[in-house]
Amino acid sequence: MTIPMNPQPLQSTGEALNRYAKLCAEHCDRAQHIWEEREDPSPITEMAREVIVYCRHLAQFEHMLSAAYSLTKRMAELLEDHPRLLLELKQVELETLKYVEVTQGHELGITEDLRDEIRLLEANIRAADEGRWDDIHDGRMLKSDPVEWTKEYEDVIDDVHREAYANLTDCPRGMGFCFGYWAEKGDALARRGIEWQSPSALNPGVMFD
Repeated sequence: MTIPMNPQPLQSTGEALNRYAKLCAEHCDRAQHIWEEREDPSPITEMAREVIVYCRHLAQFEHMLSAAYSLTKRMAELLEDHPRLLLELKQVELETLKYVEVTQGHELGITEDLRDEIRLLEANIRAADEGRWDDIHDGRMLKSDPVEWTKEYEDVIDDVHREAYANLTDCPRGMGFCFGYWAEKGDALARRGIEWQSPSALNPGVMFD
């Protein structure tokens, strides 16, 4: 199912709203499948952008608020390597929760938790833009390269993913795949002038599969 993106206003009929919600759900299912099968994740970026557009529209209708919230939340959990796009997804998620609060007449505890997530994203993006690497904190147990928060990285990572996975077409997606992928990813980033350290390089002694 596809709904072409165009500058025309989105429709507000019940049928149209259901189509938009169904498309977003299909995007989330497809993104989940990509991660489970260790496929090239670059298509998730455009799907996330469409979820932002459609869910922002869905959130204007009280009976679609639950769908808009759950779909943006789910896509946010499936989007990686795009902190600025993730921030936009989280902002739509927050907008939706604020609408829910208005309709229910009281504040929700999860709203403040989401605001904290957004503030952390904003702080990390700002630190990356200013080259303050030590001020980047993503909350993950394992170390990751702070260059992943930069706009330069985000702007090329989809091309990097496509290139890396194209070179791994015949590589089984089992044990050890991550090492081949990280090597290809590092080479592709280096060709674009970006120095990147893999999780294995940053976390010696940790076993990866």
